[in-house]
Amino acid sequence: MLIRLITVISLILFLLLMLSGAEVDVAMYRSIVAFMSLFSVIYITIFLLNVVKDNNSDKMTMSGTGSGSSNDQGDS
Repeated sequence: MLIRLITVISLILFLLLMLSGAEVDVAMYRSIVAFMSLFSVIYITIFLLNVVKDNNSDKMTMSGTGSGSSNDQGDS
């Protein structure tokens, strides 16, 4: 879905560049640069969100086991 959205944005950019009078090679180059930029930003964002999610889930499991062991030590 995101790839389709990025592709549509790039094609609209290409169309607008062609309508404004840019040469075909310049319009193609700028559209490809826009596609690659958007793709890399979204890919890096998804990667970093997964890293943050994994870190939060690791902290949750560590704090859950840590509090249980501290309660066991306090009871004895």
